[in-house]
Amino acid sequence: MAEIIPSIIASDFAEVKEKIAKLEGLVNWAELDIMDGVFVPNISWQAFEDLKNLDGKIKLSAHLMAEKSETIIEDWQEVVDRVIVHYEATGELDKIIENIGSHVSLGIALELETPVEKIYPYLGKIKLVQLMSIERVGYSGEKFDERVFEKIKTLKTNWPDVKIIIDGGIDLAIGKRLIDAGVSGLVVGSHIWQAENIEEAIKSFQSL
Repeated sequence: MAEIIPSIIASDFAEVKEKIAKLEGLVNWAELDIMDGVFVPNISWQAFEDLKNLDGKIKLSAHLMAEKSETIIEDWQEVVDRVIVHYEATGELDKIIENIGSHVSLGIALELETPVEKIYPYLGKIKLVQLMSIERVGYSGEKFDERVFEKIKTLKTNWPDVKIIIDGGIDLAIGKRLIDAGVSGLVVGSHIWQAENIEEAIKSFQSL
């Protein structure tokens, strides 16, 4: 069964806490979208130190949509369980992989237009790839792009052991197709948070 991972875009820590509280007992993971206004136009809450005071059982993934992510990853890896770094946002992936702590897992995110072959040199060193399935990263409610299916197929063919998570524009019908294609996780935003009943929306995705 694929992991359902609600994404959290927040303007302040109060919103982070509120959304995580709504997810408690429903999911194992939530993903924090960290946006710097440079790598992507939008800016989100970025005060990593706030998480030191957060109670709860949900594991947290920090999706760093930030230019020169190598300059902030050390801070984030101390307060979350997983860090996702964009291939396009750093020229220091080798250094990041070498220095990542043993207590946190590392994934590489890849924008829709970036060929999967670009990350082949790193796939023997990491276990997780997060493929973006929308054209505009950093926005909620964007339209799913079918081109990601070919990228999934290519990765599954050449790197069958790599864990693939898809992020962006996923509804129930698309989610079912992605799971059938062999992905391990779905990052879902607006189709959870804009639902009339968040719990029922999550359970619908989990039943795919």
